[in-house]
Amino acid sequence: MKTPLVSMPAYAFTLILGMAASTVQATVVDLTTNNSGTISDGTNTVTFVFDKLQPSGTGVLDPFLRIQNDGTEQGYNTTQFNAGDYPFDEKHGVWTHDVLFSSMQVIDGFYNFVLDIAEGGNAPESLLSLDGLRFYAATTGGQDTTVLADLGVLLWDMDGAEDSYVLLDGNRDGNPGNGVSDMLMQVPEIVFAGVDTGTNPYFILWSQFGLQEDADADAVEGSGSANSFEEWALLGEGDDGGPPQQVPEPAMLFLMGAGLLGLGLARRRKSA
Repeated sequence: MKTPLVSMPAYAFTLILGMAASTVQATVVDLTTNNSGTISDGTNTVTFVFDKLQPSGTGVLDPFLRIQNDGTEQGYNTTQFNAGDYPFDEKHGVWTHDVLFSSMQVIDGFYNFVLDIAEGGNAPESLLSLDGLRFYAATTGGQDTTVLADLGVLLWDMDGAEDSYVLLDGNRDGNPGNGVSDMLMQVPEIVFAGVDTGTNPYFILWSQFGLQEDADADAVEGSGSANSFEEWALLGEGDDGGPPQQVPEPAMLFLMGAGLLGLGLARRRKSA
């Protein structure tokens, strides 16, 4: 005779599910106090680095995606000829455009992206959360869909393994606004290694900001967008899909600056 199964009360089952859910923690990369952190989609890991070494601003940084809205904002790089044709909060102009994989350069095994946020003032007003980040390989450029799944082949998703976000401070160590970069993102070459660029020649980056300001629990005060624009640029991207430019790495930029400073001091001593 089989032992009868003992049914579990519904409230007990609900309690167990709640306990299990509470153990799942989001991956948070806090670049307001830390210098770097990583997020994995379950297969590949992307590194996020606090970075104030890249000069930025209009006419200096060459972005491929600029997003602007108040509170929360999202968007992806695409070329549109009319401002009203953009799918989300993308800014119309040369700052937002299609990118070909053939124009992207690998530096020391990584694709290096720069993020510049225009959150001024002091914390918490200068904070901003990066809550969504995805990379796609697309067959066509000039897309205007609001359905992300229709963009193309998903290559990496910040929330692929668990809910994750990056917390940024536009005024960490001074230099607020758009004068210098705020974050360097290093994407390992393997993330894009399997892309058939003959079929899917276009690279698309989608990102979303500001959700932690309105989070139901553990909200991060001041982390919403202050109606200013955020922009992404790619180190080593060629102009208009042409051969990639040689762009110094962050460490090299620092050494170059130190060298120029030393040269200036030497000239001053000589002239004295």
